[in-house]
Amino acid sequence: MKRTLIALTLTLSVALVAGTAGAAAAEPSARPSVRAATLDAVKDAVAARIDQRLAALQKFETGLAAAKQVQAAHRDTLTKLIAGQRAGLTALKTKVQGETTAAAVKDDAVAMVTGYRVFVLTGPKVRLTAAVDTELAVIAKLRTMPGADTGKLDAIEATLKGKVDALLAIQPGPDADAIKSQLQPVRAAAKTAHTDLKALRKATK
Repeated sequence: MKRTLIALTLTLSVALVAGTAGAAAAEPSARPSVRAATLDAVKDAVAARIDQRLAALQKFETGLAAAKQVQAAHRDTLTKLIAGQRAGLTALKTKVQGETTAAAVKDDAVAMVTGYRVFVLTGPKVRLTAAVDTELAVIAKLRTMPGADTGKLDAIEATLKGKVDALLAIQPGPDADAIKSQLQPVRAAAKTAHTDLKALRKATK
């Protein structure tokens, strides 16, 4: 993600040079690579990256629909999140196409990443919510089985308690590393619970 943003920023910086050069771009000494970096090309590059995010949101929506154990309140929050990001990114794409300067397009490109965090945050929100809610459903099922170790089930459930609510409260922003740090406890709890529940299921067979 950082590499993509850096590459896009460099492209936009070249376009800024081309835009401010004006008539100088037509002079024999003007660099061909600068002349080629037109405003329309930069707009198209940003629009293509917005399309990638819109396609990802569609996949997340499909994945959410297939995750039958997601709790109703969590599903509602995620459904609204995806719909809101789709609407926002679609509007941003229209805004990009109407921009008249490379500097404005550069600002839009930054907003596309930091304002939504589709890949760094939205995707993990969907996947981890599905994982944790599924594990909670498994715990409930195991409690009904003969010989269930309620003590261990209680302990596993305690590690998952409140994790999805904390996950869904994480907001996008400019610091991707900080977002990943907030995701880590949820990811770790889900992974550990998966391993522990797998062992308990074997023990009850």
